[in-house]
Amino acid sequence: MKDLLKDIDNLKASLDRLRPFSKEQLKNIEEYFEVAYTYDSNRIEGNTLTLQETALVINKGVTIGGKSMREHLEAINHYEAIGYVKDIIKSKITFTETILKDIHMMVLKVIDNENAGRYREIEVRIAGSKFIPPLYFKIPELMEEYFEFYENNKTNLHPVLLASDMHEKLVTIHPFTDGNGRTARLLMNLILLQNGYTIASIPGDVDKRIEYYNALEKVQTENDLTEFRILIAKEVKRGLDEYLKIVR
Repeated sequence: MKDLLKDIDNLKASLDRLRPFSKEQLKNIEEYFEVAYTYDSNRIEGNTLTLQETALVINKGVTIGGKSMREHLEAINHYEAIGYVKDIIKSKITFTETILKDIHMMVLKVIDNENAGRYREIEVRIAGSKFIPPLYFKIPELMEEYFEFYENNKTNLHPVLLASDMHEKLVTIHPFTDGNGRTARLLMNLILLQNGYTIASIPGDVDKRIEYYNALEKVQTENDLTEFRILIAKEVKRGLDEYLKIVR
């Protein structure tokens, strides 16, 4: 892990030396990464829009035949949520519970307005997982501990590890009825972008999805962070590599 973080820091240093970028260059690069990230994050959750279809829905407002309204809304909502995350970073606003709920609200708006931005008040189970999420009445206390963890570690942990742990902890608490994964990945990227890294996108193909879920379950059932941290760190490194290739 130390070597992986060292490689990441070296890549980030190389990227920092190329900054600042022109507004036009930055806009094109960001759009490329944000559409790809939206595609992958939604694909993990079962969205069947292709990358090209996702781009058309987001950028052109095209309605794709044979695809559900929910799938269109998932693409639009996620892309808008990235914009909200970028606004938070530009404003240098501290991450809070309100921001977390706002991100979730943007992910689920129109899809499920009743539960968007609200902690769940029902018990839930995760299909295909041995892990049972906490009882709903424990969520307020667990989320208080969650934000305490962030405050206590935001300057102590390496940003990549902090982003990974905050991602995992949110999915494990599972505070919302739906949209936990997308919200956790958006939060992860909020932390990464705040610290000068690029977007980390977990591929949505079947093999990578299984690896991602297995690594999460290992934390949840065995309290072993290693595999999940390594998985996230590798995606951060991959994102930095790709970003550098484009800007060069």
